[in-house]
Amino acid sequence: MVRVFNHWFSGRKAAFFIAEESALVAALLAGMSLGPVAHPLVTREHGLGAAFLRAAIAALAFAGALYFGDLYDLRSAASDRFDGRRLLRALGVAVVVLAIAYLLLPVIVPMGWIPRRSLVLAAAGGALSVIAVRAAMPAVVGAPSRVLMLGTGSRAHQLARELETEADGLFEVAGFADPSGASHAPHPVLPSIGSEAVRVAISASCEPVDQMARRLKAEVVVVAVEERRAGLPVDALLACRTCGVRVMSDVAVAEATLKRIPLDLLRLSALIFDEGFRAGPVTRAVKRLLDLGLAVTMLLVAAPAMLLTAAAIALSDGRPVLYSQERTGRGGRAYRIWKFRTMRRDAEAAGAAWATERDPRVLAVGRVLRRTRLDELPQLWNVLRGEMSFVGPRPERPVFLEELKRRWPLFALRELVKPGLTGWAQLKYRYGSTMEEQARKLEYDLYYIKNTSLFLDLVCLFHTAKIVLTGKGAK
Repeated sequence: MVRVFNHWFSGRKAAFFIAEESALVAALLAGMSLGPVAHPLVTREHGLGAAFLRAAIAALAFAGALYFGDLYDLRSAASDRFDGRRLLRALGVAVVVLAIAYLLLPVIVPMGWIPRRSLVLAAAGGALSVIAVRAAMPAVVGAPSRVLMLGTGSRAHQLARELETEADGLFEVAGFADPSGASHAPHPVLPSIGSEAVRVAISASCEPVDQMARRLKAEVVVVAVEERRAGLPVDALLACRTCGVRVMSDVAVAEATLKRIPLDLLRLSALIFDEGFRAGPVTRAVKRLLDLGLAVTMLLVAAPAMLLTAAAIALSDGRPVLYSQERTGRGGRAYRIWKFRTMRRDAEAAGAAWATERDPRVLAVGRVLRRTRLDELPQLWNVLRGEMSFVGPRPERPVFLEELKRRWPLFALRELVKPGLTGWAQLKYRYGSTMEEQARKLEYDLYYIKNTSLFLDLVCLFHTAKIVLTGKGAK
């Protein structure tokens, strides 16, 4: 795992992306180089510039189609290798986008720069290169990294299960080592783990950690002991480090691979002594300028859609068309949030309640608004006022917040940043309609608050655009 601008990425996932984009660009340049043969003017005056312009247009079309098709998710990409429908659909979208580019770009760019045959060959070359790289995906990505868990209790087994189910198939738990070297029985949850950890867990008895790591060919040792005050095998862990095996804490591994900070594993020392929570005044000022610019632009562009939305709600269920609620913002300050009304007017006659799947209180037009996120547009006013940001934790109602803070005191950390129209937790997890689901969303919020940066905000905005355009994740 590598950290880029405070956000964790998989090195092998990045290698797969780079390999595919390199093959794609090479195929595009090779295919389109045949296009200017019938265009001497292009070859003589604009040859190099035209080739790279066409390659950039085609590469963006293919990369965008693959991204919106979730094909940069390694699990989705691996499962699609044997089916192919998702990949073929994405390639079809890319070809359509290229065809539209051919029709529209001559209005902006001189026709000689976009020869007809170049885009045809680009479509063919790009599609073939993507299919070839996807077919060779196991060789490009490589085998999962083998992990040795130092610990035999619930912390170790919980993290092992989550690594194998949530980390894109990039990790394989090879075994569990007892830090005391004592013999132990397999943990009851072991059968739910899919790797050979079930077979090797018993072999931890009386074997030093470094020897066990060497025997199991482990690349990472994860310290996940229940109680560190009992002592750690420091010499054996140091031997692992000097032999090239990474040694990491359970919380650090969870943060880097799961992109969240599990509450069940969290020790406060991990938040106190680790890096993070360092958004300086310059970052906050730039973020505020971006918020203002985006909010003004979106209000101007979305004004017609907002008028049509208001009319649709009024015709469907009468007035009011807007809905206002008190929420808690940065520093615990209360403010009123504005949204287009998507529920019946008597939706909370029996008291405040979280939204649920297929909530019967939601209007028919409201389901469309939620799926397209049009109901969130009035919150641009809250962004202009400085009460919200485009990216941040979801603003919570005071009536729920008191209970959440009582059960999980770390909920108060969400008030370190402004709430957002979208955010890491909203993108990575569904709506929280129970206390337990709110706790899971808090884990993603903690990751965002700890690693907040302009780069992570851009990542969230790109993911939000994909969700809005594909209609995924709405309630």
